Amino acid sequence: TLLYTIKFEIMKKKRKLKELEESDKDHTSVISQSKPTDLGQDKPDKMSRKNKRKKKGLSKGDLSRSSVKPNKTSEAIPNPFEPCDVSILKNFGELKSKDIQTLALYYLGCTKVVPDWCLVTNRGTGNKVCIVMVEALYPFIYRTMSEYMPNFSSLFPDGPTEVQNPGSDLYVTPAGSVILEKEPRKRSNDSTSKNRQDDSSSSSLPPVQDYVLKNDYMMAHEYPTLDMLNKEPGWKRFTGNISVQAALYPLYAIDCEMCKTAEGSEVTQIAIVDETLNCIYKTYIKPANPIIDYVTAYSGITAEILHDVTTTLAQVIKHINNILPPQAIFVGHSLENDLRCLKLYHDKVIDTATLYSAGKGGNLKPGLRFLAMRFLKAKIQDGCNGHDPAEDAMTCMRLVRLKVKNGPKFGMAKNNGDDHSLSIYLTKQSKTGVFVDKPIVVQQHCHGLAQALPATSDEAAIDTFVRRLSTKSEFFWLHLYKLEPIYRACTTIHDMINNPDLVPALKFIDECIKNIYTALPADTLLVVFSGCSGYWKKPEFNGSDEAMKKLMINIVAQVRRGLMFMKVKN
Repeated sequence: TLLYTIKFEIMKKKRKLKELEESDKDHTSVISQSKPTDLGQDKPDKMSRKNKRKKKGLSKGDLSRSSVKPNKTSEAIPNPFEPCDVSILKNFGELKSKDIQTLALYYLGCTKVVPDWCLVTNRGTGNKVCIVMVEALYPFIYRTMSEYMPNFSSLFPDGPTEVQNPGSDLYVTPAGSVILEKEPRKRSNDSTSKNRQDDSSSSSLPPVQDYVLKNDYMMAHEYPTLDMLNKEPGWKRFTGNISVQAALYPLYAIDCEMCKTAEGSEVTQIAIVDETLNCIYKTYIKPANPIIDYVTAYSGITAEILHDVTTTLAQVIKHINNILPPQAIFVGHSLENDLRCLKLYHDKVIDTATLYSAGKGGNLKPGLRFLAMRFLKAKIQDGCNGHDPAEDAMTCMRLVRLKVKNGPKFGMAKNNGDDHSLSIYLTKQSKTGVFVDKPIVVQQHCHGLAQALPATSDEAAIDTFVRRLSTKSEFFWLHLYKLEPIYRACTTIHDMINNPDLVPALKFIDECIKNIYTALPADTLLVVFSGCSGYWKKPEFNGSDEAMKKLMINIVAQVRRGLMFMKVKN
């Protein structure tokens, strides 16, 4: 394949040189045959790129945004001997937040629209993009305090490029929303309740097997894969017992309770419920490692309960394979967590967290207690003795039966223009994404195959984000808000320098970017840019309206200015 690629590239270059020679010959013949009075009338149809540069007085290194028109169709064949790279062109003009999205989509191979402000070389297949937005890292702050961010200087030796964030003279548009939306979002007056419609009148409701999760979704949401059977010890594959009499697609709801051990979360109790809501299996399990936290408030497990338990996880998996048929479909709520703790692989799963929405759109998974109250009018997980896995499993089974009875639209929120989100666009291009941001942000922008991971602090966000960088997703988004409270506590941007919390915050961000870059796989494009989420400090001023307006225009202009750092990890 490598030799074929090299041979094909050589043939392509020879063909191109031949076309350029013929074009130059035609151009010379036209000029020689034309009279002086006809030189302005008979122009050659084609002119080589080299001649165009000579005519304009440009050298190859002087290509800029004004002199190069974006090519919407050309696709360069990557050189297998050269690494991927992205470099900014000189004199490209004003860089905007939307340009970052264009670069990301082009680098992922989702569009043929070539960015006109940078040069992408040796773009291959299987590339990934990681975008990190740093709130309130304004140019003045970075240039004044860059000594506290040594990793930025080493990772991005060319320094930052200024970015103009969206907005107007008196308004700041959230920079993150410009990246996370492919097109402007359309407003809709339809409420969520109108779309929780009953499809039972339809004569062709989909069968239960149509609700089984697709492989791409299972991979994006970290369900166990076949690779774990060979790479990680202790993993088993569900095989079932062919002698068990059952329907063609029987449902079995599974729920587990876990405790924290020295090796992480381990199962301490399991319950299995069939379609008739009968609990066919329930037992306690002795973890293989010492327990450091029983998490009694949620698991209901105590040291006394597990004192005489001798059942091991291996015995439980053997029993599951013995009592269930091979064609069994597992039902559960966020079942990837249960299967991971069971170290069990199965490819036929129905997840109630995906059958219903949280009520406001997005890919935020609704809680089981919320779904039980809203759709079943039932109270669960309401006691002080922890969760009952049998009760949770029965609730999941009831929710699946209700969904199959009423159809796929039942319990789902209105789209509300979600087709314009970047996550939906990536899904249509068979790309998956990981979005780590505030809950309200991921709820609004994460749809399709996107994995929504809400975080309430930067510390939790960076820990979650770095662990996801090793997954098979192609697009990664992280928003850091460490500097936002500092800006809110100051009167102006310049006052941030005197805040005692600024230096520790800058060091934290610097360390975060270092950890992210270290965890990135090869050929991943890392883009770090600063912007504003829409909040800016309005001045306290008692002067005339005209003077107030000028002051606000000046402040908004400062807030809309941001920085961009860019690097491809080779």
